[in-house]
Amino acid sequence: MVGRGYRLKLKKRTASEERQILIGMIVDPIVLGRIAFKYQKQMFRSRFGNLIATWCVQYFHKYQKAPMKQIESLFESWSDKTQDKDLVRSTSTFLESLNGQYKKMERQSNSDFIIDMAGSYCNEVQVERLVESVQAHLDMGQSSEATQLVSDFNRIEMGVGQGIDILQDEEAIKAAFADTADSIVQYPGELGNFFKHTFSRDSFVAFMGPEGRGKSFWLMDVCYRAMLQRQKVAFFEVGDQSQNQIMRRLMIRAARHPRYPKDIDYPTKMRQVQKVEDGVMVSGIDVDTKIKNYTKKLNVKKAMKACQKVMKEKIRSEESYFRLSCHPNSTLKVEGIENIVQDWIRGGWIPDVIAIDYADILNMDYQGLEGRDRINESWKRLRRLSQTYHCLVLTATQADAESYDRTTMSMRNFSEDKRKFAHVTAMLGLNQTGAEKKKSLMRLNYLKLRDDEFLQSKCIHVAGCLALGNPCVLSKFLKT
Repeated sequence: MVGRGYRLKLKKRTASEERQILIGMIVDPIVLGRIAFKYQKQMFRSRFGNLIATWCVQYFHKYQKAPMKQIESLFESWSDKTQDKDLVRSTSTFLESLNGQYKKMERQSNSDFIIDMAGSYCNEVQVERLVESVQAHLDMGQSSEATQLVSDFNRIEMGVGQGIDILQDEEAIKAAFADTADSIVQYPGELGNFFKHTFSRDSFVAFMGPEGRGKSFWLMDVCYRAMLQRQKVAFFEVGDQSQNQIMRRLMIRAARHPRYPKDIDYPTKMRQVQKVEDGVMVSGIDVDTKIKNYTKKLNVKKAMKACQKVMKEKIRSEESYFRLSCHPNSTLKVEGIENIVQDWIRGGWIPDVIAIDYADILNMDYQGLEGRDRINESWKRLRRLSQTYHCLVLTATQADAESYDRTTMSMRNFSEDKRKFAHVTAMLGLNQTGAEKKKSLMRLNYLKLRDDEFLQSKCIHVAGCLALGNPCVLSKFLKT
């Protein structure tokens, strides 16, 4: 017997899914176009859901766009003519909850994930109604009619796994060109050109470097910038740092203030210079800095004030854009990450970025697998996260022992299993000589980059200030 608590949880989950799908239909032309192409009457559980969906589909067929704020006009026109006060009330309550924030919701829409959700949700509704109809016929002794209903049933092909006609599915063609593969995390300067499309949806990106090279700083940097650009970030700390340690790093970054009093060399300019090495003239990078003096330590009051300033002036929202989940070393599996993400999604919070610090210390206990096969399985499942949730997945991995002495890493510097490269869409090397470390310089190169040309030997120089939690203040390519 199904318990009351389970039924309430199921009802809450499905209501959340319905709300997210309807919002997508109202604000996102990609979502609405795909659903309109497959639309059938009574696809939603609620009466107001079916009503709003019908308005959206009719609007799309007429204007080829999402209604946005015009949904309110459609409601007013309908409500003046109907006598169904209960339906007017439930529809009005839903639209009032949007509070006119249509442009904001459009920017936050994860189109592909909402379409996948719609396919799953609408098929659940169709199956429920089929079961009810079949049972009704059986109760009346109409077994032939019940059997025919089952034979005639067709699932709605929408979202992941759907079959499409590549030459005639107009909405699929539009969706393909709407997805420009632009990075959902933008960087300034020449580093922005270096990353180009690297941090796009459906991508799986890893940083590789030896111990102590700053992999966690780079993961956090991408996530922090994503948050400032109003992308929802799910950051999983799986044992490299404690919650207090990572919170201190984040507060240092937000406050732009070191934890303890100190003088800091802050980079202000990068210059290309010529110098002689072993009798040969070579090009290099020098960094101009200015000294910043901090006479007091960072305290709770300053940290809280900095957070409020970031929310008000940078993010310009009171919503949550960065969620942190911390776990002891080797206790969390990829399935555990997915369970947590699904709980957040049921609450209406869909991540655009999922970061794992870092993949090598996840729990890789998979029945029947040992050694490198366990590592390969874990990386396959991380890749699946990016495909399932249509988000950017970030992680890091250790390089081999030889990487400590190499000026610039190559694919040969993998640790444990080279098949890691097979699953990522990009692998970024973190390179640094002793002399560069003294200047707070680092060089990034691509060890793997899918769907674009690259040279492992081509690096971009980056000047950072780790004392302020920022590994990238300035960036510059060497000009030949």
